Amino acid sequence: MKQLGRALRMTLKYRWSLLGSLGCSIMVAILWGANLGAVYPFVEIVLQNKTLPQWADEQIVESTQRIALLESAIAPAENDEVVATDGAATNAITNPGANAAARAYELKSERKRLATIESWLPVIKRYAPGDAFRTLLYLMAVMFAATVVRCVCLLGNMVLTARAGHRTVLDLQHAAFGNVLNLEAHETSAGGTSDLISRIRTETSIIGLTSQTLYGKTIREPLKMIACLGGAAWGNWRLLLLSRLAAPLAGCFMNRLAKATKRAARVAIEQSANLMDRLYEALTYQRVVKAFTMEDVERERFQTVAGDIYRKRMRIAWLEALSRNNSELLGITMITLSVLAGGYLALTQQTHLFGIRLTVQPMDFGHVMMFFGFLIGAADPLRKLSDVYNHVQQGVVAANRVFPLIDRRAAVREPADPLPIPAGPLTIEVKDVCFAYRKNEPVLNGVSLTFAAGTSTAIVGHNGCGKSTLINLLPRFFDPCSKGIRSGSVRANGVDLRDCSVRELRSKIGYVTQETMLFNDTIANNISYGSPDASREQVIEAATKAHAIEFIEALTDGFDTQLGSAGQGLSGGQRQRISLARAILKDPELLILDEATSQIDPESERLIHSTLAEFIRNRTTIMITHRLSTLDLVDQIVVMRDGQVLDLGTHEGLLSRCADYLRMRTGLIEEAA
Repeated sequence: MKQLGRALRMTLKYRWSLLGSLGCSIMVAILWGANLGAVYPFVEIVLQNKTLPQWADEQIVESTQRIALLESAIAPAENDEVVATDGAATNAITNPGANAAARAYELKSERKRLATIESWLPVIKRYAPGDAFRTLLYLMAVMFAATVVRCVCLLGNMVLTARAGHRTVLDLQHAAFGNVLNLEAHETSAGGTSDLISRIRTETSIIGLTSQTLYGKTIREPLKMIACLGGAAWGNWRLLLLSRLAAPLAGCFMNRLAKATKRAARVAIEQSANLMDRLYEALTYQRVVKAFTMEDVERERFQTVAGDIYRKRMRIAWLEALSRNNSELLGITMITLSVLAGGYLALTQQTHLFGIRLTVQPMDFGHVMMFFGFLIGAADPLRKLSDVYNHVQQGVVAANRVFPLIDRRAAVREPADPLPIPAGPLTIEVKDVCFAYRKNEPVLNGVSLTFAAGTSTAIVGHNGCGKSTLINLLPRFFDPCSKGIRSGSVRANGVDLRDCSVRELRSKIGYVTQETMLFNDTIANNISYGSPDASREQVIEAATKAHAIEFIEALTDGFDTQLGSAGQGLSGGQRQRISLARAILKDPELLILDEATSQIDPESERLIHSTLAEFIRNRTTIMITHRLSTLDLVDQIVVMRDGQVLDLGTHEGLLSRCADYLRMRTGLIEEAA
């Protein structure tokens, strides 16, 4: 609930929309009660073939008689009984429960009622219609006009509340997505991409709907209920209290339903994220699914997860139905108690029930009908509020998944006062670096290396020896640490990377990986990604250097060709050349190539090598490669094994003294053959 409260406080940022919505809600409630209050004049005036002035005159006469009888009853007399010709007044005065104090209260109430009618009498006689049918027309016109105004206010309430809710969703999505971009990939990969998408997209929308419900329906409908209950209390507050006897029991049942709904909603939301994950993987890796004839297995997995979600959703549907029925039963219980008690008082013209006073004076038919109308009017908002608990519980579950994502802080953090990296070619120093992804499973163990400015270095070694982890430390995708403690340092031109700005550091690095990462955008925009100010001529020049110009110009739209997701429609080699062109266009001071030419055909590789030989000259370059031809481009080669530097030197020197390098070299020659 605490996290949902944070979301609701975010919505308060749009206070003017909420204030406008509140004003509209108040008008809706007032007009809702006013329309229901029209039952009394319809029954007591129109159906009796009277005009409003006639009714007012009769009420003044009756009230004057009651006051006279009450005054005579309160005056000293030989006995407590007072005989009068007016049956209703006599009953009110001679009732066994009518003692002196009660009669004094009745007298005060009756005088106030008489004064109210007399104050309105000049206005009534001046403006009220002169016959019953015109009174009916007047009453219907007022009700119609009030309904139109109420509809306009309801429209304003719903639109303004929706604006505040949707703006809150946007704020939450921006905050969650922005923070995810600040986190490193390994920090967000535990639940999978689909889980992140579900939190950012689906769960924020649930929070927005909850916000709309709480600031809209949860304010509007109770105000309507208050207006109706206020009208009923004005008619007979004692009878209203009697009708509320069933409310505590219904409230307890509603609370138990809400807790069950929260549990079911949490499981349903989590399983929905699992379903999205299954869809994402099955559709992304369709070729693998088909190649291994796993279609039936994937269908079964999908049906299992979807079936679980279906069962949870049905449980939520049952709970919502029970909640709605609970509200309906509460409403009908209120009305039943009121009909029985009010009907008895009206039919018998009594003021007490079981010795308890329920009315100051006997209720007439018009008052009873108005009271019932207000209760029925209060039942409608109660019915609409029946699903609020369920919405709130789903919002609580969603908020508990979204805000931890927003609050998560990156392991790699910007220093409070970053040090600038000295200008010029970068010299990278790795000193006593240890690193582990999991406790007691070291990936790097005391690595020390120097990558001199303007030199090129290749890192070779068997899979799992720590090559990629080492180069991922350079852009600060991770920081050196072992068992949660800083271990060693990486420096750029003498400045510890932990003391410099991450943004400045990465602006100096060009990074090309074996896994090509292209966006669903044009080829030109993919090449200029990271260099938004680059001109079209510079983009074309970079594509030419990466030997991508030939296949790009062969496409129908050339550089404006729209790529599909992950560069669909291009071969692996073509995608890798576009990634290489992106790095060339950036013109970085440090170039990192992680198997960047692994998917390029031999002819393209030969052409690209000539470009790389020119491009990496006097540029600090670090590459992971198993290509023999690529090794010829570098100044030195680092051989790694089991998270340590086994040897370092030139190609000829390593061949003469490093058995591991010789075995790798021999294996590469055999693969090439």
